Amino acid sequence: MKPIALSILLICASCASSANIEPELTITLMRINSYTETCQGLIEQQCLLVQEGSAIDTDRWNYFYSEIEGFDYVAGFLYDLEVHISARPEPVPADASSLRYVLVNVISKTAR
Repeated sequence: MKPIALSILLICASCASSANIEPELTITLMRINSYTETCQGLIEQQCLLVQEGSAIDTDRWNYFYSEIEGFDYVAGFLYDLEVHISARPEPVPADASSLRYVLVNVISKTAR
């Protein structure tokens, strides 16, 4: 086989195999506050207030505009969660997160 044809074949083979790679997956700890607040995304909505990673146990809370698949939030409880975060493989609408959050474990649920 000619070197040029072999090079093209190798390049095509590497492209085909990289298309099957799973999106990167991260596990993180999240704290969900016992109440929500009104926030402005594409539309006005109620956002969870979250702390993540090293921000847990600080006074800093961030709006969380996405959903956590498998998590049923109930106001009045402070939650500590273990969550998988991965890139969404499909194109997402302009107002949606490019990340997918999936509940792994409810570590604690404390009444407030």
